[in-house]
Amino acid sequence: MVDDWVESGFESMKGLRAVPTSVNRQPAVAFYLWREREGAYLPLTIDVLRVTGGTITEIVTFHDDRFPRVGLLERLSADGTE
Repeated sequence: MVDDWVESGFESMKGLRAVPTSVNRQPAVAFYLWREREGAYLPLTIDVLRVTGGTITEIVTFHDDRFPRVGLLERLSADGTE
């Protein structure tokens, strides 16, 4: 389900890159936003999903300051790599 969200969940938002991950053993999606001035995708938010009985029952959103704390990259290049 997370993969589907990453692949097609936000078509209308340009310049957004989603990376599947996990936080505290829960599925999560880290979002990076393209910043032209930096020439890279920079951290935006992390959505942590609580799944109960196969259904998402809660989404907790953390801001960009949490990326280093959960081991996520501080930036992605234009092709999506570090």
